Amino acid sequence: MAHVLVVGAGLAGARVCTLLRAAGFGGRITLVGAEDEPPYDRPPLTKDPDATVDLRAAMGIDVWAAADEVLLATRAAALLPGPDDLGVRLVPAVDGPAAVRADGVGPDVAADAVVVATGAEPVQPVAWAGPGVHTLHTRADAAVLWPMVGPGTRLVVVGGGWVGCEAAATAAARGARVTLLEAADRLLAGRVPAVVGEWVAEHLAAAGVLVRTRAPVEHVEAALGVPGSVPTVRVDRAVVPADQVLVALGVRPATGWLGGSGVLRDETAAVVVDPWGRASRAGVLAVGDAATRWSPRARRHLPGGHWTAAMQDPEALVPALLAWLAADPRTRAAAWRAPAGEAPDPVPYVFSDLGGPMLQVIGDVTAPGAVDWHTDASGFTAAVHDDAGQLLGLCAVGHPRAITRARRLLRSGGQDGARADLAAVVG
Repeated sequence: MAHVLVVGAGLAGARVCTLLRAAGFGGRITLVGAEDEPPYDRPPLTKDPDATVDLRAAMGIDVWAAADEVLLATRAAALLPGPDDLGVRLVPAVDGPAAVRADGVGPDVAADAVVVATGAEPVQPVAWAGPGVHTLHTRADAAVLWPMVGPGTRLVVVGGGWVGCEAAATAAARGARVTLLEAADRLLAGRVPAVVGEWVAEHLAAAGVLVRTRAPVEHVEAALGVPGSVPTVRVDRAVVPADQVLVALGVRPATGWLGGSGVLRDETAAVVVDPWGRASRAGVLAVGDAATRWSPRARRHLPGGHWTAAMQDPEALVPALLAWLAADPRTRAAAWRAPAGEAPDPVPYVFSDLGGPMLQVIGDVTAPGAVDWHTDASGFTAAVHDDAGQLLGLCAVGHPRAITRARRLLRSGGQDGARADLAAVVG
């Protein structure tokens, strides 16, 4: 009986488990998760602190109904080859009361294949850690931060990426006095065109957020534990007043446990996979924030990094995994790189709730090209296109139909002759 080991109990890992069962997989599934929380949805942590996030209640995804074994509070420590170099063995580091070996790790878990869905971990300088200084990546993080943010709270957000902007908007809506510090010359740098980052800054300022760009934080010193002590944030040798500090400097793939495994990772530590989620080592697949997927359309690897990737990429991974498991074990290694049906290539899509307006981003909006900007009473559109006028991506607020048209055009690869002018996309 085949055994699939899914490492990571977030949305991507949970989707793999449920899709395996839905596809008729009758083998064994083991799900391993580092947190002691049941699988949950992360986006509401920055947008709606009071939302129901448990995947069973919020999305109807029940990993206990799909997996034979769910091991929470269990971190992956290493990935080793199985007997005779067939299959894999996971060496777990157990945080909870489970039995551990003398070297502090649990018993090896052997499987025919492993799906890496360990997501990402927040970037935070070690010297900044301490009371009053927070990250916002887990349910536990949110449970600590948000009760401390209310009317009059001086919250300093360090970093103007997606998490920083969303949390700043949410905190301002709760009555906090928010200062957002970004080292670059604009918000969401490297994520959206400059004109969209400028719009986001104006929107946050109108919501009461003090936005400071070109403001690299030199140091954050945690509160000393003395009653009345508050964190210290230094920018240009000046102190920015704060009661609480949120460090939102981005994330990195949580794949350090794959060191020495022979699994190829890129410079960001993301597992390099093909369109079906297959990694360089036979029997190892990756999905979600931990992976960077080859896109035939873009002709490059695209980072997982977003909710929609965690939702949709398992739909390509599961059929490829099942086809490989069904092959003769003696020829599996040679068949690992064979095409697994038509290469899937979903159009990248990101959405962000900024305290009212929904910013939607589809396609490759950071690719070199021109930007056509249009604003009206409903919101705006920013279409990115190449020199030939071919649409590369679109950002929009208040124009959902434009996103739908852009998705259709990007899926077609422009073969219908449509161009990226706003009359074709927005009209």
